[in-house]
Amino acid sequence: MIRTFLAVEIPRAPKDEVRGLIQTLARTPSKVKWVSPDQVHLTLKFFGSVPLETVDLIKRTLAPVITAKGRFRLTLKDLGGFPNLVRPRVIWLGLGGDLTALTELYKGVEEALAAVGIPREDRPFKAHLTLGRNKAPAAEKGLVEALKGTRWQETAPFDIEQVILYRSDLKPSGPIYTPLQVFPLKEDGGARANP
Repeated sequence: MIRTFLAVEIPRAPKDEVRGLIQTLARTPSKVKWVSPDQVHLTLKFFGSVPLETVDLIKRTLAPVITAKGRFRLTLKDLGGFPNLVRPRVIWLGLGGDLTALTELYKGVEEALAAVGIPREDRPFKAHLTLGRNKAPAAEKGLVEALKGTRWQETAPFDIEQVILYRSDLKPSGPIYTPLQVFPLKEDGGARANP
C-alpha cells in the first residue's frame, strides 16, 4: 500500500514568502504543528493508502486529463483558519488569481477518477495551503492574537506549470513527499511571465 495525494506545486518565490510567515507565527507558543515550508503545496486529491495497481490506474487516468489543461496563475491571498481564526484547527493561506482554471482542473480530476471507480471527495473544494494544524482542544489566546495581528500581503501572481502525484511516507520527524508522477500543464494556457 502506498499513501498518495495529488497536488499543485507552488513555485520557490511564493514558498519563500510562506516560509517567512510560518517562521513569524511559530514564534508564538502554541500546540500548532507547522508545515515545513519546503513541503507547502495545494492538495487537489488525497487518496490515502492505496495498492500499487491503483497508483498505476491513477497515473493512466490523470495523464491525458491534466496534460490537456493549460497553465494558469494564482496568488496567495489571505490568512484563514478552519473552522475560523478564533478556534483554528487548521491554519491556512487562501488563494486568488485564476480560480476558475483551478476549479476546472479539480473538477476534471474528480470526474476522470470517478469514471474509473475512485470515489469523489465528500467535501466541497476549498483551495488553500495548509500552514499548520492546531492540536490544542481549545482556543489559545496567544495564537489567536498572533493570527489576528498578522498582516499578510497578497503575493505577486505566479505560474502553475505542473501537477504532481506524490507518495507520502509518515516519519516521526514529519512526512516525506516523493514525486511518483509529474503532469505538466500546456504552455498555452494563458499564464504569462511575471513582469
